[in-house]
Amino acid sequence: MSIKKYPPFSAYCLLFTAYCALTTGCGKKNIRDYYFPLSQLKEKPMVYEYEFKTHDTTLHLYSYFQTVVQGDSISFVGTDYDPSFQVMMMRREEMLANGMKLKDLRYYGSDSTGKAVEMKAIITGGAVFPFEVKDSNGVFINIIKYKDPKDSTHETTLTRNLRFLRTTTYLYKNQKYDALEFEKKDEQSERDLKQGGWQHLFTVKEIYAKGIGLVYSKRQVSDNETVEIRLIDTYPMEELEKKFKVHLEGAVK
Repeated sequence: MSIKKYPPFSAYCLLFTAYCALTTGCGKKNIRDYYFPLSQLKEKPMVYEYEFKTHDTTLHLYSYFQTVVQGDSISFVGTDYDPSFQVMMMRREEMLANGMKLKDLRYYGSDSTGKAVEMKAIITGGAVFPFEVKDSNGVFINIIKYKDPKDSTHETTLTRNLRFLRTTTYLYKNQKYDALEFEKKDEQSERDLKQGGWQHLFTVKEIYAKGIGLVYSKRQVSDNETVEIRLIDTYPMEELEKKFKVHLEGAVK
């Protein structure tokens, strides 16, 4: 089975949540420390290596994260690579007082001639991650749109409704971390001027670990099929470059 059967990892590894309005009191829980460690990634950008697993496929995906400060603006920048170390997606988020807001999102693929192309998404709202939650009654919404580079008449809209479920713990590299669990309802709408439109609905479980960020995601694709993504390691870019070199050497043989 090809990984391209599913939406790009980072499309749902990156746009899981929406931020809420900043208020005080009312029993709200500050969850800023459960997002990716922005201060650390400013000093030392890191690669997060994830295992992508279905019932018959296991692949590794890579996300390079760094924090960029320009004047008063703090941005979180991510570049996602497929198993062949080709760029799949790039995005930039801005840190606000009440959460992270998506400012730029670009997918990379090929057109009908095989030429590499860039797809810039249209962002509605741009909410990514809230810094405060109260209970499981709140729902956070995010919507993005992009067009197929192989067919400009085909447009995809991704709508994400995320709900905070509970506090939990997560075991990563034999160490237990405080964590948060979310439930996300994804709606992927396809609109084709030639063939009409259709929708795909997915339920996703996501876990963020304190001081790390996203560590686990499980997407229910159908009644008997799931896609799991699990963090297995983090390391500097130099290590990913070594893996890429080994990959190239293997391809030449």
